[in-house]
Amino acid sequence: MAELSADPPPKRLHNLFPVAETAANATATDRISELPDALLIQILSLLPTKQSVVTGSLSKRWRPLWASVPILDFTDGIAGTVDRPERNESKSLETSGFSEFVYAVLLLHEARSITRFRLRCSHWSCSQRDIATWLSQAARRGVEQLELSLSLSRYVALPRKLFNFETVVEMKLDGVFLNALAGFSVSLPSLKVLHVGDRVLFGCHDYVVKLLAGCPVLEKLVLESTYSDACGGPVCAQGMFDLNLNRLVKARIGFSWYKTCTKSIFLIINSLSNVRCLSILSSTVECLKDSSASDIPVFNNLVQLEISFGNYSWDLLTYLLQHSQKLEVLTIYKESQKHANGQEPAWNLPLVVPECVLSHLKAFWLMEFQGLDCEMGFLRYVMQNARVLETMKISMASSLDPQTKLQIRSSVTALQLNFQSCQITFH
Repeated sequence: MAELSADPPPKRLHNLFPVAETAANATATDRISELPDALLIQILSLLPTKQSVVTGSLSKRWRPLWASVPILDFTDGIAGTVDRPERNESKSLETSGFSEFVYAVLLLHEARSITRFRLRCSHWSCSQRDIATWLSQAARRGVEQLELSLSLSRYVALPRKLFNFETVVEMKLDGVFLNALAGFSVSLPSLKVLHVGDRVLFGCHDYVVKLLAGCPVLEKLVLESTYSDACGGPVCAQGMFDLNLNRLVKARIGFSWYKTCTKSIFLIINSLSNVRCLSILSSTVECLKDSSASDIPVFNNLVQLEISFGNYSWDLLTYLLQHSQKLEVLTIYKESQKHANGQEPAWNLPLVVPECVLSHLKAFWLMEFQGLDCEMGFLRYVMQNARVLETMKISMASSLDPQTKLQIRSSVTALQLNFQSCQITFH
């Protein structure tokens, strides 16, 4: 693994602190500069590192302060792009100097530890070796929060160290390949927050399970990636893996699985059984729509559920309600589509009203409401059975014309008159 050189990169360090030739440099120290160092460092920590360094040009008083800021935030200006940037002079200069700038900052940085390290860059600005070196430096300084956002336009093998940080408490990944997980173990013993963005590619669904299994104290999980190259590993085929996320409190799941990967999807879904807040996006709902009641775990602590549909999956919603006895807040988001009444599956009344609906549900929000028969049937069911419901919010589909919205509002109001119900607001 590459190490930082003892010699600073040439042509860069002498330029790191340009002195602004303005009349302000000759004036008395301004009020902000009179603040104590600790407060000025806190102010600089709110800025990207490049801007923090530039403040050294304000005065000699400011020049050494950036090196004590415990937060390092590097962005090359084109991070997150998929296509190669245009070859204009300004862009070429910006990307060519990015790597040198990062090395210079790490050499001169004096803070004892790094509380947050953020790296957002494309592979045109830095090499695979650069990334490994910078992450190793962050690890040696006990980094607690790590954000890595690269580009999916070329494969970059992430270093082993990224998945074996002892001090990292929060990690956010985007625009990266996680195929390398096949070759080594994952050990993130302090990680409490993991955010896997929608531009993360897993070579196999097994790697998702492997990543989560290495996070024993995880409390918050966001898993949104819908990318995968192939599948068929032992977890997907046999489900032979131990996944325990009993400390997880909040989860947002938007991952998608192949139909042949039911072992891994239910392994992950069952690991969420202790969460208090759960959001299931439409891509995951699509994978779960044919589930049976026995496939869905009992959520003993769940108080807030948000679920998004492409097409309504009423059976899945019923299972979730039946298995979430303490649920207090329910949000249903329906992706707006052109459906005529009768084309959507009907809401089938459960033989037994779920306990959460009878005794715990306090707030209900139905978004992208189109006034379909199945939607009206579900509203009627909630109004009739939710004894402690306090608020109901209905957000009309943006595709509806004003006249249709007025008709739907009248129909819902008429429903409310038939039942002792809550306050309804329309959005």
